[in-house]
Amino acid sequence: MSMFPEDVDLLFPADGGCFGCSESNADGLRMRFRRRGEMVFTEFAVPDRFHGAPGIAHGGIVATMLDEVSCACAVFVRDERVVTGELSIRYQQPCPVDAPIRLEARIADEHPRYFVIAAQVTREGVVLALSTGKFFKDSRQ
Repeated sequence: MSMFPEDVDLLFPADGGCFGCSESNADGLRMRFRRRGEMVFTEFAVPDRFHGAPGIAHGGIVATMLDEVSCACAVFVRDERVVTGELSIRYQQPCPVDAPIRLEARIADEHPRYFVIAAQVTREGVVLALSTGKFFKDSRQ
């Protein structure tokens, strides 16, 4: 059972200046998360300054968001800080900028040293990108 509440904005316990989630990083995404049972999600709009082609979020930013929601899943569902070991992404449709999107992540498998976490980006129920990754438990905790 998670020690983090459901359906309220959650921030990582320590603000280390992370590009994806830190409130103190003025240049970053400043993502916030919510937990619902074993799933972590966020509703977000990619700022236009992170576009690749006009009107479309840069693929690296989409990867960053999938990485962030996956790490948030480990923290807010299992209370484990993790580091990304590998991340595989399948881009299915362009992700728009300045439009609401939803990111979700769930733990798909758990091993003694790492989690396998599956995540997705959707807009109005349409899947834009999927990811699966290995996220190693941070032994520095």
